[in-house]
Amino acid sequence: MNGEVKETVSTDYKVDSSGNAGEQDSCCVATAKYDEKGYITEYDQDDKLGENKQKETFSRYDNGAMKDLKNTRNGIVTSSIAVGIDSGGHYKVAQEYDSANTLKFYYTDISQNDYGQLTGMKKYNADSSLSGSMVSNFNNSIFTGNEAKDSVGNIIFSSTVKLDGKNNVVERDTKNVTKDSTINKVVKYKYDSFDSHGNWTQRTEMDENGKPVKVTKREITYYKE
Repeated sequence: MNGEVKETVSTDYKVDSSGNAGEQDSCCVATAKYDEKGYITEYDQDDKLGENKQKETFSRYDNGAMKDLKNTRNGIVTSSIAVGIDSGGHYKVAQEYDSANTLKFYYTDISQNDYGQLTGMKKYNADSSLSGSMVSNFNNSIFTGNEAKDSVGNIIFSSTVKLDGKNNVVERDTKNVTKDSTINKVVKYKYDSFDSHGNWTQRTEMDENGKPVKVTKREITYYKE
């Protein structure tokens, strides 16, 4: 996003018969908080009544690399990830734990781009058997798609993202593959309004045929206006 963003609050609305924003959807209100360096520090998702609160909190090393991630639901820890870096400040290994702080997975062969974003990794079960691998693609710092494989190298998920001239997502194609089926989904977006910094404040989500299915309104707070 443009500018020194402090917080964003995104609220989903159902669409009316004209394809415009109707009543607020039961899910979700999403709040993202950023520090003054532009790194995300917290991401919250609440339902309309505030009864199902999910939160991700992030801490970082001095160079901005992620140090740990904690997931909670209604204040109870559901999972966490601890990340290690090498002497050069690059990601080296990560461990994922469940709600009882028991190791579930660990990650190695972690690669990253010049912006510190993850471009690949291997995922192992706690018993050291390979669970799978992941590769992500970026255009400079802008995410353009990813691919996940299972332990024998079969693709189980892939996505591609199309961007407009302002690097806003205009189409997202995903494919989920199981032994029984392959599910393809295409989601399109159009942008209805922007603030003075050029960041969108309202976006309409559409199905593959261009039919509106959801409107998201976003409030953005900046450190410096």
